[in-house]
Amino acid sequence: MSRPLALLAAAVLLAACSGGSTGPGSASSTAASPTSSVTGSGTQPTAEQVAWAGQVCTATGELTSSIQGLVTAAIAGGTDVGSSLSSQLETIKRSVTELVSTVAAVPVGSADDPDLAAVTSSADRLRSSVDALETAVTAVRGASGAALVTALAAVATAANASLTAPVETTQAIGTAARNGTGALGPAFAANPSCASLTS
Repeated sequence: MSRPLALLAAAVLLAACSGGSTGPGSASSTAASPTSSVTGSGTQPTAEQVAWAGQVCTATGELTSSIQGLVTAAIAGGTDVGSSLSSQLETIKRSVTELVSTVAAVPVGSADDPDLAAVTSSADRLRSSVDALETAVTAVRGASGAALVTALAAVATAANASLTAPVETTQAIGTAARNGTGALGPAFAANPSCASLTS
């Protein structure tokens, strides 16, 4: 396997170890009834907070799956790899928009929740990483020979960087669910859509 493809494969492995890509078709983000079994020392979440938490978890999983799809397309290569990557990039951009807007739409009264800060900061870093990924993907189009190898290596590097933000979001969700000091951490713990991210 050539070095750029090895880097791309490493990106897939990183995503697989990121703590749960739920992806499309994952468990519903419908609010589960808050229970007294949630972990952490936070307050009891409202049904709205539990529903929001599920939406954030689903959006995080879908973004990770979208980036994995781009890496898979790059590894597969082919004569039209540039178009394949461009198509996957559009899916990633939609997923980023969904995650960022979902995190920002925190339930009323939750904006100062101590469990929100780490989730918000990781989501905010998504756009810049995707901009770098878009630049790398654009360079693949029309490239061939050694230039294509170089361009695919740049895609591998950018994909790894793009995976960092959803991995950080997943880690922030898991930490909040286990040790939450507000209501949003217990909300993540209470929503079944977050189970693979909080275990």
